[in-house]
Amino acid sequence: MAPKPSSFPRPETSGPMTAPRSYDVSGAENGHPIVFLHGMRVTRRMWQPQIEALATEFRSIALDLPGHGSLCNEPFRLEKAVEHVAQVVDQAANGPALIVGLSLGGYVAIEFGARFPGKAAALVIASASVEPRGWYNLPYKALSWAMAHLPERWLNQLSRALFLVIYGKKRAEPLIAPGFFMRGGAAAVRDVMSRAFGPRLAAYPGPVLLLNGAMDLGFRIHERRFLRISRQGRLKIIPKALHISNIDQPELFTQAIRRFARSLSW
Repeated sequence: MAPKPSSFPRPETSGPMTAPRSYDVSGAENGHPIVFLHGMRVTRRMWQPQIEALATEFRSIALDLPGHGSLCNEPFRLEKAVEHVAQVVDQAANGPALIVGLSLGGYVAIEFGARFPGKAAALVIASASVEPRGWYNLPYKALSWAMAHLPERWLNQLSRALFLVIYGKKRAEPLIAPGFFMRGGAAAVRDVMSRAFGPRLAAYPGPVLLLNGAMDLGFRIHERRFLRISRQGRLKIIPKALHISNIDQPELFTQAIRRFARSLSW
């Protein structure tokens, strides 16, 4: 049964007196599965607009990555994050899933596709069309240092204020309501910046949609190369969108996911 339009699934538990499960499942019980991977320092709640909009047609699975949300006490390592995604797909997707990742989640999706191609019906790589190794990552090295060393209370207040200014209270709520996970985000940024993802994207044999905000220039540096090396690549630019394009332009982002999902052979 589809969730109410204004609701978000409550965290499931794995048994009596246990911690909340690290993922939520909602939407059409027999719909094709879509797995959503969030960005740095936020949680699975960031996908609330898409999960609600797709509820009548698709089975949506949103999960927390290590170092974030319900897994904030688990250190982030890319390999561990990918293994967690694989476990969730096995437990909740009932077959290969469309893997949608934004920013940090996009890089996790690329690695997942390379390691577990049979579990990925297709990939949507959003706001992650740049090879993270290179001179242009200096601002993100500085950001990861700040997130690892400055008082979290300051950083959380700054992030909250920034999202409220950019998106307004209603659109920012899925980002700010669960709180922020700066230390886990810092570890994730450091890990991702140490790797090359182009070869991993080229290794995935299935359909790929590169989905980028038109104004997210820093994360579009290599979008043409990423498109060229994808074996079944497509590129969609969301107008007037910045980095967190699913919150910035939620209707257009959701529309792109829906059309891509409907085009798959599954």
